Amino acid sequence: MANYSIRDLDKLSGIKAHTIRIWEQRYHIIEPKRTTTNIRYYTDDDLQYLLNVAFLNRNGLRISKISKMSRVDISKKVASISQDTLENSNQLQALTMAMIELSEEKFEHTLNSVIEKDGFDLALLGIILPFLEKLSLLWLTGSISAANEQFINHLIRQKIAAHSEGLAVPDADKAALRPKAILFEPFADDQELMLTVVNYLFRSKGCKTMYLGKGINLKNLAAAYAVFNPNCLYVMLSEGSSKNNPQEFLSKLGEVYPELQIIVSSRAVLKTHLLPENVVVLDNFSEFLEFLEEID
Repeated sequence: MANYSIRDLDKLSGIKAHTIRIWEQRYHIIEPKRTTTNIRYYTDDDLQYLLNVAFLNRNGLRISKISKMSRVDISKKVASISQDTLENSNQLQALTMAMIELSEEKFEHTLNSVIEKDGFDLALLGIILPFLEKLSLLWLTGSISAANEQFINHLIRQKIAAHSEGLAVPDADKAALRPKAILFEPFADDQELMLTVVNYLFRSKGCKTMYLGKGINLKNLAAAYAVFNPNCLYVMLSEGSSKNNPQEFLSKLGEVYPELQIIVSSRAVLKTHLLPENVVVLDNFSEFLEFLEEID
C-alpha cells in the first residue's frame, strides 16, 4: 500500500492542494493520516475516493451534495456517468483511476467506449497519448509506483498490438514512395511503449517498418539494415545513464548511414548544430505527427 502527500493527490486528481484542504475542513471529504512525526499522508483508498469525487464534481455535482453521498453511491454514480459521457478529460481521469485501482475491467470499458465511437486511431491520439504524457510526469515525480506503471503499460501495449494486426498490408507501389523505417532505442532507456506507438502510426500510414526495440547498438543495426534495406531510421532517446553519449552516437550514426533520413525523438539535451545534416531531432511528438501528415 502506497502513501501519498497532498501534492501527489493534486497531480493525480487534478484538484489543487488548496481546494483539497478546503474540502477536508468544510466537507470532511477525506481525513489525512499522520506519521509518528506528525506528517500528513493519504492512502490508496483516500486517493481512489478523491478521484471519484473529482470526477463527479467535474461533471456538475456540487461538492456539498457529494459529501452527503455514501462511497458506494459515489462509485455507482461514477460508473453511470462514465457510460454516458465521452469527454476527453473524463476518459483521462477514468484511465488514471483504472491505473491506481489496477482495474483491467475499468481500463477496457473506458478505452473501448472511445474506440467504438471514434475508432482506434483517434482514441490513440486523443486519449492514449495524452494519458502517456500524464503517466510520464507522474512517474518522474514519484506519484505512482512501478506496479501501476507496468500494469497500465502492458494493457496499452496489448491494445496497440491487437489493432496493429488489423492494419492493411501496405500496397507495394505506395509503400515504395513512403518511409521504410527501422525503429529502435540504442541505450535501453525504457521508452518501448512510445516506440510501439510510433511503430503503429508509421504502419497506419502504409509504411513498412522493422521494430527492433531497446538496446540496439551499431553492430545490431548493421545486421538489420542489410536485411531490411530501409530509407529511414527512427531513434528514440532519453537522458539515459551517465555512461551514454547520445551526441556521439547520433554523430556516428549519421556518418555511417549518410543516405538515410534519421529521425530522433529525444529528451536528452543535444547540440543539433553539431549533428550530421541527415539527422533531424524532433522537439516534441507533435512534430512527428506533422511529419506523418506530410506522407499523405
